[in-house]
Amino acid sequence: MYPTNRCHRDHRPFGLVTERSVSIVRAALRGPSDRFLAGFMIFLLLFTLFPACSPGAPVPGEPREEPPVYLPGNLFLFTEAEDFEKGEHDNTEVIPLGNGAVTLKEGASKGTYTSPVFSTDPFEYMILSWNADTPNGTYIEIEGRVYAGVDDNRQWSNWLSWGSWSTTPFTDETGKTRLAGSASGSKVDDAIAHVDIDELYVKGSSGETADRFQYRLILHGFEGAAPKVALVAGAIRNTLDGQQIATVYPDNAPDLSRLDKDLDVPTYSQYQRYFKIANSICSPTSVAMALGYHGVDVSPDEMAWSVRDYEAELFGNWIFNTAAAASYGFMTYVAYASPKDGDPWYDVKHEIYEGNPVVVSVKYRKPNVQANYPPVENVPIDSTGGHLVLIRGFTWQDGREYVIVNDSAAAKDSEVRRLYPADQFARAWVKNLMYVIKPDEQEIAEPCVQPYIQARLVKVGEVTEGYQKFEMQVDGTPIDLSTNTMRSAVVSYNGQKTVPFNPREAALPESNYLWFKADQKPGKYTFWFFDMNRNTYTAEIVW
Repeated sequence: MYPTNRCHRDHRPFGLVTERSVSIVRAALRGPSDRFLAGFMIFLLLFTLFPACSPGAPVPGEPREEPPVYLPGNLFLFTEAEDFEKGEHDNTEVIPLGNGAVTLKEGASKGTYTSPVFSTDPFEYMILSWNADTPNGTYIEIEGRVYAGVDDNRQWSNWLSWGSWSTTPFTDETGKTRLAGSASGSKVDDAIAHVDIDELYVKGSSGETADRFQYRLILHGFEGAAPKVALVAGAIRNTLDGQQIATVYPDNAPDLSRLDKDLDVPTYSQYQRYFKIANSICSPTSVAMALGYHGVDVSPDEMAWSVRDYEAELFGNWIFNTAAAASYGFMTYVAYASPKDGDPWYDVKHEIYEGNPVVVSVKYRKPNVQANYPPVENVPIDSTGGHLVLIRGFTWQDGREYVIVNDSAAAKDSEVRRLYPADQFARAWVKNLMYVIKPDEQEIAEPCVQPYIQARLVKVGEVTEGYQKFEMQVDGTPIDLSTNTMRSAVVSYNGQKTVPFNPREAALPESNYLWFKADQKPGKYTFWFFDMNRNTYTAEIVW
């Protein structure tokens, strides 16, 4: 709903006329000879009662937009056509994809959608995440601004960026070929707020908060192809005393205080993946496990290259992880959980209850380890100052509640499933942050992951020194398998879990070939190769 429109909080609303003002007008109209004076006094009265700042006129420091729409709670999902029809379109339009999506007008290579201004409860932190389809060569940028300060002393930040996103390489406006990456410099920082890779925070140490925000989508097309944005999610958080923002639950929200449920999620250890990235891929490994539960068989290695922030050079960009998961046809976003009836886990439990594993951010240490992190029993490593794990359920043992977790920091796949005391683990939960990944029952998303490139592995020569060489070909053209071209590779034997595979051995020449050990067990070996341009090649050897 739109609140009553006022020029300024100290101005009277329109239509307010006092008894004294009515008396003045009556006195001015007593005699015909006083018409001029009466007219002047009426003008003076109207000037006094209706100041120059009319409903549509701007107030210094405030935007020119319509009065903001108030949004309750800490999570806002913009997914419907009517959501995107509000605001301003510049070379963009709403199309009936799913429930509605924003794309470029026909023939446009660039366009911008700017949302209305939204008002909220005061917040310190904000995350914008999205679900988008980015065909070859296209990309999107997401920006936001906040109206922040203390009490009535607030002003708008600049438009700050969450970076550029695409599932494929793209050429930016400077002519540089790039992969998806977060922003930096003036694009993420001003005197009011700062975007730290994936999270905006309001600057200041005197209780500064924001109570309005606005987002905009910048879409870049390429040779007739156009990106499409089907969901934008805004999540806000306030840590100041007495200002926490609660999640808005339906009136019939179930009582989940004694939830006892364990989802059958596949287990992946990040340390059984490609050794050069194994220490850094907790987030994509957790996402791969969540997708695996929902029926999408994607390896942690493939997921890692899909979510990578190539500007910050990390795999743990929260919003890139959910954006990549959305490419498989899921409704995904980043959210902040809030307690319900004193239960810090209610938001997560609600997703588990609905059948959706949840990824959360944590810091922890073993109880006997000296580190400035919360102690948690049964964790697999000594300590971590930043880690993502998957929650698959909750249970009770001997009157104590436990969180059932797939912790990819375990050394083996068989050791990934663990039970952590719920009270301890709640203290380890960073910012109550969670990835929500769920089947798209509302038809918001559309599978748009890039298809695999089908290849052949062709024998080269005979078995030599215990190895059979293979050349990978696409339509008869050889593909270089060296690290000059490929980031990594995985292999599956007879449809089992994938494991890392190095197509070249340091001691062997001709690294552009796949060197296959001749003493391997008979069966079907399926390979996936991940190149520098986010392409995935797949080929088989029947041995």
